[in-house]
Amino acid sequence: MGVAEEWEELEHKNSEQMSQLKRQVSSLTDALSKMTTNKAKGGSSSSADCQTDGCNRPIDWYCRYCKGFICTRCSKKPCGDEAQHQSEDFEEMYKLCTNKYKEYLDGKNSAVSGLTQQQKKLQEELASDIKRMSDVTPEQLASPEIIKITADLPRKQKLLQDISKQLTEAEAFQSVDIKSMSQQEFITVFDKLDFDGYVFAVTDLDRITLGEKCEVISDKKCYDLDVIPSGQILIGKKDGFDICDKNGKVLRSVKVNGFSITTVQYYKSKIYTLAKDYTKDSKKRKVMVFEMPNYTESASWSLPDFGYISMLAVNNDKVYVVDCDAKKVKVYSLTGKQISDFSHSGFIDPIYMSSCPPDGVLVTDWQTGLVYKINCMNDQLAWEFKVNEPRGVFCDKLGNIWVWARKSKELVLRSSDGKQTKSFSHPELLKTGVDFITGFSMSEGELWLAAYSKGVMRIEMNVAPAK
Repeated sequence: MGVAEEWEELEHKNSEQMSQLKRQVSSLTDALSKMTTNKAKGGSSSSADCQTDGCNRPIDWYCRYCKGFICTRCSKKPCGDEAQHQSEDFEEMYKLCTNKYKEYLDGKNSAVSGLTQQQKKLQEELASDIKRMSDVTPEQLASPEIIKITADLPRKQKLLQDISKQLTEAEAFQSVDIKSMSQQEFITVFDKLDFDGYVFAVTDLDRITLGEKCEVISDKKCYDLDVIPSGQILIGKKDGFDICDKNGKVLRSVKVNGFSITTVQYYKSKIYTLAKDYTKDSKKRKVMVFEMPNYTESASWSLPDFGYISMLAVNNDKVYVVDCDAKKVKVYSLTGKQISDFSHSGFIDPIYMSSCPPDGVLVTDWQTGLVYKINCMNDQLAWEFKVNEPRGVFCDKLGNIWVWARKSKELVLRSSDGKQTKSFSHPELLKTGVDFITGFSMSEGELWLAAYSKGVMRIEMNVAPAK
């Protein structure tokens, strides 16, 4: 189709990129502004000493909870609200933020390049439309072509203004002198780049490969996993969930006796879980919410009964939970008030779910062989695509969708724009005897898999440079 017929698709394609880029630039600009204000008031954001009053020891740790730079002795004291410090090694935190900044730049530069091309296309199309209108005779004003051009012009102009504004904001942030920042200032600013705010640019799936090895991290049954901003891994299992380091070592366990945690998801400094009563013949389920950094239970509410694995996903300040027997997805507020139900005529067995940043959740129905995305802005169906008996599902940092196709025993990858798919049959993964993969996550270039009865596994994922 020609340029004039493509513009609506262009508008839809770039709405996500534009909103994500705006969110990131806004949060980083805000962090820079606060840091500059603090320095103007005599703050010590670049001091190499512990920020606890009366302490001048060197910095050893950064607290993800109070955002303070502290020494080892002070890290053992309570945070401001009597909670424990959520301490991260200072040097490791600097490396983490450096990597996040590099990822941000890669995504932003790709998005800016795409937006620039689309800006040029819209400018050319608008110029063509205006020229066409200037040549119209009175007799042609009522023609379908001219009516369509006249009706479309305001929306095209608005889209062009939005793209131009985004590019201006992105270029303004490029003027920041990153090299002049101290390590503390760098962490203060780029810790703002949380894991749910990526700028997605379409990736050629031929650039993505998986390593040959499949490492079994744990052989204990698990249902789901997630990565929190510190890089630690959450693993849902029987009687609670574990917090592990990046090598799978258990740092802490949160007990939920009598329940299996079939979903565990980090969202805005809280952990949202779906807990299934594993007592014989019980079908009871509930949502349980835990506050960080102490992982204390802060909320819970009951769900419709279901006797098997089921999942939830959190996005746009709403909790989405499959109601499998009713063939629906129930939508709740973050405190458990039911907002609505999402129904689809094709649902037979909607079971597995995952968040799909920035504004969606994913649902798989193994009976129909379909993966669905729900748009959390309006709770409407965004798209669906076919997979051979889909189970666990996950949206990675590039916006690509990973799905476990149980019947063919393959990892299916779908590009963020839906125009590419790729399948991986992994020999070392299959040697483990894996049948179900119920959850995914991504950490430092490694794909983590919750393989149900086979435990937790990870496989290296590589993205080759763009040509």
